[in-house]
Amino acid sequence: MTLLKDIEFAAYQGTNHLAKQLSYTLDRRLNKPSQVSLLITDICAARCTMCDMWKLQENNELSIDEWKGVLDRLREWLGPFFLVISGGEPFQKRGFFDFLAHCREIGIKTKVSTNGMYLTPKACERVLEVGPDFLSFSIDHHAREVHDRIRGVPLYDRCLEAIDFLKAHDESVVLGIASVIMEETARDLVATAEWALDEVGVDRVLFQPLYPTFATDEGLDPGWFDRNPHWPRDTAALRAEIERLRAMKRAGRPVWNPDEHLVALQHYFEDPASHPRPDECMVRYSTYNIDPRGDVMFCWTVDDRVGNLRHEHPRAIWESALAQQVRDKMKGCKAPCLLNCYRGRSLREQVGLFKLFAERQGFG
Repeated sequence: MTLLKDIEFAAYQGTNHLAKQLSYTLDRRLNKPSQVSLLITDICAARCTMCDMWKLQENNELSIDEWKGVLDRLREWLGPFFLVISGGEPFQKRGFFDFLAHCREIGIKTKVSTNGMYLTPKACERVLEVGPDFLSFSIDHHAREVHDRIRGVPLYDRCLEAIDFLKAHDESVVLGIASVIMEETARDLVATAEWALDEVGVDRVLFQPLYPTFATDEGLDPGWFDRNPHWPRDTAALRAEIERLRAMKRAGRPVWNPDEHLVALQHYFEDPASHPRPDECMVRYSTYNIDPRGDVMFCWTVDDRVGNLRHEHPRAIWESALAQQVRDKMKGCKAPCLLNCYRGRSLREQVGLFKLFAERQGFG
């Protein structure tokens, strides 16, 4: 049964990818979203120095029962899809394991980003029971003291203990580490990648650029990076470090950033105001972002709401006149943003993800 669900998932992703490319080429909506991203809560007990999300208070968030209804409607409309869940800290949301269990029950693949704070051995047992399918730990540096200083609370050991527990008890969960490129980490990207893959033993590493969080309007300020204390200052050294990451990727190491994204990151940190994206942003035809209150938008930075899932069907929002107005407004956006959503996943990446899921479930 699981294999049949995986084949259905792969077939849907492949067909919709082609429709997305055609929508982008013709500038006309012909597809369904290829990625659904959910900020399930604003709440986070970490105190990360480069992030303002933890300063937010819970505000009219949907309950887990409400989210289950949203999931049912999304599944009915989209078929099998891939749901990317973040926050805040998702595991801090009351009832989150019930949410994951419902995803698995109705055939939704899930990826969760976590700081690891709440992944006790008991919580890890629940992960093995109900998911997610892909668990990405936010670990910024291979050195404990650097990571814990960045995160504001001691999370390094908790993350590694959770990873060790999951690997020891069941290898079906795909594990990754995601790191933010900033002043404190810029000289050690390769060392962190090698540590994550060779010593910790995760399946994938991903590097994300420093960028203002969605808790403020800082991202709309064209000179925000000049005033940010975490912005890397030695851009020549950073360029060389990213070049070494590219070499790792060419050698077959599972660095999940596409090569063109790594190249764009080099330009981004050298001159972020110069529109370093190699291609036009695709989110208006690829991404369905949902915030904790059920508001839907294509882009976290542009932040134009196109509907609310408490009151509207997800398909009606995607196909609405308001959604098309926002798409038209976003066309040609020059925001200096290199968040990983701008390009969407390529067909090769989606096939690779399907193969990884299948292998972990014993079908590879």
